[in-house]
Amino acid sequence: MFDFVTRFFAYHTFKDMDINYDFVNIINNISLVCTINNIKINDIRGMVMTDNLRIHIVPIGYDTTRVTEPLISKKADRAYFIRHRGDEESSYYDYIKKELDGKGIEIREEFVDIWDLFECIQKFKEIVSRDRGNHFYVNVSTGSKITAMAGMLTSMLTSDVEPYYVHIVYSPQKFKKEIKGDKVKESSGLPVFGINQPPAEYMAVLGLLDEQEGMRKSRLIESLEEQKIIEQRDTTKTEFSEHAKHSQLRAMLDPMERVWKFVKVEGKGKKSRVKRTPQGSFALEMFGRANV
Repeated sequence: MFDFVTRFFAYHTFKDMDINYDFVNIINNISLVCTINNIKINDIRGMVMTDNLRIHIVPIGYDTTRVTEPLISKKADRAYFIRHRGDEESSYYDYIKKELDGKGIEIREEFVDIWDLFECIQKFKEIVSRDRGNHFYVNVSTGSKITAMAGMLTSMLTSDVEPYYVHIVYSPQKFKKEIKGDKVKESSGLPVFGINQPPAEYMAVLGLLDEQEGMRKSRLIESLEEQKIIEQRDTTKTEFSEHAKHSQLRAMLDPMERVWKFVKVEGKGKKSRVKRTPQGSFALEMFGRANV
């Protein structure tokens, strides 16, 4: 009897709704909804779908329709609105929330410095890591140019994220002072090319080095030994010679200096110092601090 009631309820609840989920899955999961008290009908969509959510990361600036239209047309389940820290009160954001009211989209807010590229990348990757296993999209047409760059770089660093750009139809009314929705065209997906991430041991070396002062090779070896990056690999020998340690260090530093341009070795012999280059510092920010 309960199975019949469940199916009857599911059919009459979802038959007129534009939801692209397998009806069988809805039937199988509707009993979960029925066991929860005080649930609203428009919350069933979120309760039924437990994975493979369509999650959008959307920086907020002075755009309105560019934010709302893709969320509605792409049937977003959850939207992370990336807002500028210190800009908690925004009439544009209030307008966006009002436009999305009743659309069945779960809204979450994250605050960052939208002018800090690495903080934005870190936040985007943190969101992807937190909700791993779902489908992610990032709107690179809203917010600041920095958030757009962060969105594209995150897409290159993380295969789970698909960027899109919303084309806008400009009109003579564009510069009126009152807030109004812009007329938009379609949202275009953007091509993403992978970025070869440096090996983990390279990042460990960069983390130890200082761009100005650098570090002596002997001290660098000691630090890398503590991290088990330089260690005895020849099981037939009991002694780990200084020559073997320097050989392992050289095997890392040579490509880091010649290929990646991450470090610069100054001097020779015992007095030589290894310094991090500006490119190495950039790599540390990109793949180190912003890593999740």
